[in-house]
Amino acid sequence: MQSDYQATAKLLNLPQEAKDTLWRFRNPEEGGTKLTFEAILVELPKLFGITSSLGGLSYFYREERQTREMQEAREFAERAKLELMKDPDMTPEAAAKWAQFVFTSRVAADGNLKGFVALEKNRLMHKVADMDERKLKIIEAKAAKLDEMEAKARELKAGGGLTAETLEMLEKQLKLL
Repeated sequence: MQSDYQATAKLLNLPQEAKDTLWRFRNPEEGGTKLTFEAILVELPKLFGITSSLGGLSYFYREERQTREMQEAREFAERAKLELMKDPDMTPEAAAKWAQFVFTSRVAADGNLKGFVALEKNRLMHKVADMDERKLKIIEAKAAKLDEMEAKARELKAGGGLTAETLEMLEKQLKLL
């Protein structure tokens, strides 16, 4: 007997056309008949040469619903972005930010908690990366200033022009960095 994990993996690895067929079994077009999970389990070996379990089938439909909702949200956000880009004052960056906002809002509104959490994690990771990049630039600027001051100190020392006052001023500036 196969595990639900194995049964689900078989279903999730089907070609997209087969996934679409399975989707229509539970989500028929207007006038169609919705099949039960038991009826779908009977059809799987006939159509695709595989077997599954009720748990595997249930998980497949849950994942497929989330995938389809995410795709719809992506398409909606892309249409919004294209509409925003018609405004001559809109920059591509601003339009992309709005599209991301629309996408995230749509995913949250659809009740896709798993997708929303993933998007929020991604947003936070980008925010942290941006902050790290800014910190790195500050550190690099301080290092360049320190290198410049050390070079000046060596130059002054070599020329015999390093007075106690100059040394004290350099030490104070180095401590600020």
